[in-house]
Amino acid sequence: MVAKRRIWELQHYTISRILGMVYYGDRLKALYKDLKLEAGDATTYEQYQHLCQLCRTQSRHARRVEQLLEKQFAPYKKHVGQLSAEELCDIIESGDNKQNIPLAALIWFAVRNGNGIESRIARVLHLREHRALRLYDKLARMLDGEPESVTETLRAALETNEKLRYRCARLERKREELIAERDALKADKTRLILELESQKRMNERLEPLNAQELVESMRIELSVLREELKRLRRESQKSESAGQKRSEQTSSGTDEGMRCNYELKGLRVAYIGGVESLKLNYRAVVESFGCMFCYHCGHCMRGRREIEEIVEKSDIIVCPVDINSHNACRMIKEACKARNKPCYFLRSSGLSALRKVLANFNRGYGM
Repeated sequence: MVAKRRIWELQHYTISRILGMVYYGDRLKALYKDLKLEAGDATTYEQYQHLCQLCRTQSRHARRVEQLLEKQFAPYKKHVGQLSAEELCDIIESGDNKQNIPLAALIWFAVRNGNGIESRIARVLHLREHRALRLYDKLARMLDGEPESVTETLRAALETNEKLRYRCARLERKREELIAERDALKADKTRLILELESQKRMNERLEPLNAQELVESMRIELSVLREELKRLRRESQKSESAGQKRSEQTSSGTDEGMRCNYELKGLRVAYIGGVESLKLNYRAVVESFGCMFCYHCGHCMRGRREIEEIVEKSDIIVCPVDINSHNACRMIKEACKARNKPCYFLRSSGLSALRKVLANFNRGYGM
């Protein structure tokens, strides 16, 4: 195994190139400070010449510089440390540097691992220096004499490009969301058109009816509504009677909120109809029993679907019949029956009727 060559055993031009590529600017100042050298008024060129002269002879300064270079290039040793000097020289000459190893590190490992390789490296670097000087001259003329700033410009451009990529991805996601929203609106539009056509056909069937037939049909409907109202009142009376019997079984020392079954906790109560100005009072009564409150005035602009949505989202439905339409009561009853939801039809829109229903609530009891 060939022993590694020391830094003072290398040629002057090899040391000069390695030091020139590694130490520059603030790093050169830091090296002078580490070696406890005084730069004084010396130019950068004179400082490099002084460093190269120190490294040509075995001394503590040369050993320290060698130690710092070993530490500098240690991360790349696992990639090129096992290659021969000839193989490293081939990489330098061909430029096939797939591992992206700094040129100074390649030169360092090559000249330390083999003899007689420095002249070949010097030839390759001499040609590369010509090419680098041509590029430097071209950049200096293009960038008004500041070619060193091109790397910072490229770095800023890469950062800007990355930000633009992120923004483009975000805009693409937003575009997909807008497309999905547009498709949903189209579907709603189609549904509304179908409903309007259905309403139009219904209106066309109603047009042939004369006034007398219309009055007669309304009289029949009114009679049906009255019968339905009577039936609802009877059912409400039965509900209140059953609730009163259950409330009498509880201890007289507790208030109505305490008599409430714990099954009410966390349930959603929908109050449909009633006096709209008492909405806040209805809410207070319902929330006093630990329930969530939902109110609807009883006017069904969207027809049956609006009532079905309210019933679907609620656990208990309360509907006063004194201030509500027959059509709304009928749709509420059908929706609750279809979904097995408890429904209470109250004779009065007062707060006491609502409070009594909640105090006497029992799962499975209602409509």
